[in-house]
Amino acid sequence: MLRTLGVAIAYFVAIVYILLILLPAIYCWQHGCQGPELDGFMPAFFLGPWGAVATAFALRNSVQHIRKRHSWSWVLWPLAMVFAIVLLATIAFFGWVVYKTAIHR
Repeated sequence: MLRTLGVAIAYFVAIVYILLILLPAIYCWQHGCQGPELDGFMPAFFLGPWGAVATAFALRNSVQHIRKRHSWSWVLWPLAMVFAIVLLATIAFFGWVVYKTAIHR
C-alpha cells in the first residue's frame, strides 16, 4: 500500500514537473518570450531537483512494468519515453548551470 502511494506521488510530481516545463515553453514558442516573460519557468526551476528524482522513479517503475509485459504496458511506452527525455534534459540543464558557474569564477 505504501509503495503504491509512493509510486502514485512520483507519477503525479513527474507529470506536474513536465507540465511546468511544457506550458511556458508552448507560450514562449507562440508569442516569442523576452525578458520578464521567462519567469513562467521559475516554478519548474524551483521544482527541478524534486521533479528530476520523481521522474527517475516514475521512469524506473514504467520500465519495470514494461519488462513484466502486462496487458496494459503499451500505455507506459510513451510515458517512459517522455520521462527519459525530461530526465536527460534536466541532467543536461543542471550540468550546463554548473559548467557556466564554474567557468565564470
